[in-house]
Amino acid sequence: YPYKDKMTLSFVKTTIENLDDIYETYIDEVRRKEENGGRTIIPLVMVNGIRYENVEVFAHDLRSDMFKPGVITAIDTIMSLGDAGLISYDLWWYESIGSAGVVKSYWVNRIDDRETHGRCGFVYEAGNTRFRRGLGNHNHIPSDTRIINSPEYVEYFWICI
Repeated sequence: YPYKDKMTLSFVKTTIENLDDIYETYIDEVRRKEENGGRTIIPLVMVNGIRYENVEVFAHDLRSDMFKPGVITAIDTIMSLGDAGLISYDLWWYESIGSAGVVKSYWVNRIDDRETHGRCGFVYEAGNTRFRRGLGNHNHIPSDTRIINSPEYVEYFWICI
């Protein structure tokens, strides 16, 4: 993942079994992409509780300042659903958010009739369902810089913090 000004890293010790599980999910993603002829087709995409199946995701090169053309990020999922006419959305660029002094990323500001306000907005996670909701897939990497291969699911959901 890209490094940003004033960024810090922390490392957590884990077990070989956990690393094996993570590696297995990566192999699953590579296999899924190969089986789809190199296309990124996500079996399950959930947005605000609405399920979409077998969503083909295309690179929109939103972060051409950071990635080579054709790199697919998690935010491309939202943009591909929009291209297909399944949702409408707005993206906003943020230099900073609250106490996070350096953000410099696009964020999903609106999906259909739900729009970010105050301390409420959209967050996402992507990966294998074994690592959902606090088990590894929900991280604080903005979706415009989270490269995806061919995850089992991508979910955007609403939270207030």
